[in-house]
Amino acid sequence: SLEALRSECPEELQPAVFDADWPLVVWMRIEDFQRVSLKRIAEALLLQTPLYAKKTALPLVVPGEVQGQNLAFAKPILLWASPANPGAKELAGELAAAFIGLTVSTTDTPERATHMLLYLTQNTWSDERLAEQVKAARAAGLPIVMAHENDPSLGGCAF
Repeated sequence: SLEALRSECPEELQPAVFDADWPLVVWMRIEDFQRVSLKRIAEALLLQTPLYAKKTALPLVVPGEVQGQNLAFAKPILLWASPANPGAKELAGELAAAFIGLTVSTTDTPERATHMLLYLTQNTWSDERLAEQVKAARAAGLPIVMAHENDPSLGGCAF
C-alpha cells in the first residue's frame, strides 16, 4: 500500500515524494499498457522542467498508440450492462462513446445482446442477482467482457 511505501521512505524525503501531488501511475505488465504508463511518467517529468512548468498537461503521443486511431467494430455490438452490476452502465456508456458500432442495453435481461459487460470492483457482487445473471450468460454462450477497475477511488481492488 501507499502507506507501507511511505513508512519505508526516509522521513526527510516523505513530503517531497508523497505530499507533492504527483500523479499516481499504475504499472501494467502488458506492453501496450506499459507505453501508456511510460507516457504518463514522461509527462509528469516534463511538467517539472522550466520549459513546461506553467502547463498542466502535454499532448504526448506514442507512435502507433490506439488513442490516436478511430476505434470501430467490424459488426454491430450490443453490450449488455446489467443493472445489478454497480458502475457497469456508466462504463458501458464510456465504451459506446469511444467505439463506433457499439450500443448498450441496460435492461434486466440480455435479450438480443451480443456480449455482457462484467465490471469488476469491490462492489461487483453486492447485488445477488448478478451471480445468477453471469451463470445464465455463460450457459447461453454469451461472451462476457470483464473490465477490472484499478482506481481505488472508483472501487478498484485486487481480484
